[in-house]
Amino acid sequence: MARTGRPATEKALRDRALQMEALNQAALALAGDLDLDSVLYRILKTAKKLAGARYGALGVPDGQGGFDKFITVGISERLARLIGDLPRFHGVLGVLLRDGKSIRVADIRRHPDFSWYPEHHPELKEFLGVPIRHREQTLGEIYLSGTPAGRFSARDQRIVEMLASHAGVAIATANLYTQGQALAVMEERQRVARELHDAVSQTLFSMMYEARAAALTAATDPSAAAAALTTLADQSAAALSEMRGLVYALRPKSLERDGLAATLTDHVDALRRSHQVEIEMRIQGKPQLAFDQELALLRIAQEALQNSLKHGAGAPIEVVLRHRKAGTELVVRDFGPGFDAEELPRTRRSMGLTTMRDRAADIHASLSITSGAGTEVRVFLPATAEPPA
Repeated sequence: MARTGRPATEKALRDRALQMEALNQAALALAGDLDLDSVLYRILKTAKKLAGARYGALGVPDGQGGFDKFITVGISERLARLIGDLPRFHGVLGVLLRDGKSIRVADIRRHPDFSWYPEHHPELKEFLGVPIRHREQTLGEIYLSGTPAGRFSARDQRIVEMLASHAGVAIATANLYTQGQALAVMEERQRVARELHDAVSQTLFSMMYEARAAALTAATDPSAAAAALTTLADQSAAALSEMRGLVYALRPKSLERDGLAATLTDHVDALRRSHQVEIEMRIQGKPQLAFDQELALLRIAQEALQNSLKHGAGAPIEVVLRHRKAGTELVVRDFGPGFDAEELPRTRRSMGLTTMRDRAADIHASLSITSGAGTEVRVFLPATAEPPA
């Protein structure tokens, strides 16, 4: 009996060693990636692979009962479109978020909090749900389903929980960065408030003094009143100039002040320096766009450029911004290996291609993505398109 059991034991040890090695390699790769979306997708793919699951999803709540980010693997883009809207935190998903404890069952449909599957959703049976936690706070969830073994093991759960810990650190770090940006804005506002108090308020006090002096001497000493009014005019001009400078400092330093063309050019210049990739930028014409339209086009260009840098294998990139009578056209094209959209092994909601489509729809623009010998993202905003309300 001992001899018969030895090969099985050795195989189990080899499998465990391979799992630990894959987990270690994933952790090392994650440590060098600063892009949250990329990190979460990599964590989900690794969890699906190591647990032997067919389907996987990772959700980050938006604080309003839904998801800010929702990533899936094992579900095609076409099927995701048929399923429709993102899930909300009810049923088992709500329990997982509320209790912050892993759920591992052989048949999720028998769970007391299971509600229903939407139309076109795969009929999932085996289920492993793991909360993404950091410092006693639940920041998201990982769900896995579908395994040849018929149920997930305790070892599968431990591995996914370790990966969820990495996801928790990544989300917390991204949140801290966002909070840091907000703090910097607040500090800048406080600085401007101090300058308003120290400089402009004193100028206004002097103006009030000169105005009173002019009023008191107007009848008895017209020349003194005229001099006071001249001083008042000079002080008013100085105060107006200072106020304009402070208000200008409070406005965004790029898009709102300089416009889409200048902001996009600055962004491309920064990418050239940081990535050492050849990026050609061409701008034709001068647009008359609303701020929301410029912001949407800028975000689409940034997302398309990021995708080209990630997946274009260092190939040259072209960015074209054309303003014509019929409308505004944005093209981001790389000469990398390209991809087949139908073969993508995941759906990433509120990220990537979906995000670009949503932004284009928000401003009533058309967006097309073609890939073969390279990838091209093309957006056209008709001149008749109304800015979003």
